[in-house]
Amino acid sequence: MEEVLIMLLQLIMIYNCTDISLEENRRMEFQNKLIRKFNMPLVVTRVSYPGENKSNDITNNIIESMDAIVCDIFSPYIYFKILRITAEGPILTLIINKNALDIKRTTVEIENKHILGKCVDIDVYDKDENKISRIDLGYALRECYICSNTAKECIKEKRHAKEEIIQYIVGKYREYMESFYGKRI
Repeated sequence: MEEVLIMLLQLIMIYNCTDISLEENRRMEFQNKLIRKFNMPLVVTRVSYPGENKSNDITNNIIESMDAIVCDIFSPYIYFKILRITAEGPILTLIINKNALDIKRTTVEIENKHILGKCVDIDVYDKDENKISRIDLGYALRECYICSNTAKECIKEKRHAKEEIIQYIVGKYREYMESFYGKRI
């Protein structure tokens, strides 16, 4: 019994804010190394999940779904792909041999129009390691999925409870699954 408990504890990774911050720094270094190695744009997809438990069944399932969608769209141009589970949650990283601005236009469409699009951040970096923003392409700032303010404002002001955000993400994932598998889910 004790051995089973130890094995289960080893499978459950518990992180804190410091772990998440350190992991973000490591991810940025890793991304820049990949960009320099391939000299091509990089796309990184993360679930916008609040709190410290960013790697869970919901986030893992969402990133797997987005992996299939993003890779289907960009499949002829993908040179490198890695899906990692980290303190920041599951992260899909792609090197894509295509114009970074065109990639960003497509990823904004995914974020705006796909059922799970608001649940993820899809960042695009050009081959000079510059992050391409929505504003660079003339799009408005990303809207909060709970209210009509910008997401940036709501995050900064902490306008929504963590539970409210999680409830929204879980609801969108259920909606996505039901659209494929019917009301059985």
